[in-house]
Amino acid sequence: MRPTCRRCLRPTELCACADLPVIPSRTRVVLLQHPREARLAICSAWLTRLALENCELHRGVAFEEHPAVRAAAATPGAALLFPGDGAVPAEALAGAPPPVLFAVDGTWPQAVKMIRATPTLAALPRVGIVPARPSGYGGLRREPGPEHLSTAEAVALALGALEGAPARFEPLVRAFRASVEKQLACARGERRSPRHRPGSRWAGSG
Repeated sequence: MRPTCRRCLRPTELCACADLPVIPSRTRVVLLQHPREARLAICSAWLTRLALENCELHRGVAFEEHPAVRAAAATPGAALLFPGDGAVPAEALAGAPPPVLFAVDGTWPQAVKMIRATPTLAALPRVGIVPARPSGYGGLRREPGPEHLSTAEAVALALGALEGAPARFEPLVRAFRASVEKQLACARGERRSPRHRPGSRWAGSG
């Protein structure tokens, strides 16, 4: 068995902890992860959970009967980080961030299914982001468009805009990108394909 870091849960040679600080935020981030995402080599939702001081992660597909999720969603001003019509740009809320921000971790079909299965979540006001650069997944995953990012990148970008402090959350993005580079180097060295499967991602997945 390969030695594994007990914090980031990655093989020791791929440990991301040296690049992963603990970052405070006014907004409480609630990550909802599709169970299949937890099996992937680069689990950016878990990196996000480790990096953000005010963050929690729940796994599942339907959360309507999940007590912690329902309680968080009932917080006045809670919002959902999700692209599409009706989403308010995070920059428009600068200085007045939502007290709770939900982010769904999964492929686009998985994320849509999770939101449809949780009406309480679907009813929340939505926050959107406009990335200034493509996802840092590189060759590990194909993205359908430049607005599609990993969960770590999407959450960091959203919080940076919402709290007017993009530099504070940039270390999370750097840690994610460093983790991807290590995984790609490992894959090249072992002459095998990365464990990530290709697939359409939404702006806040994987």
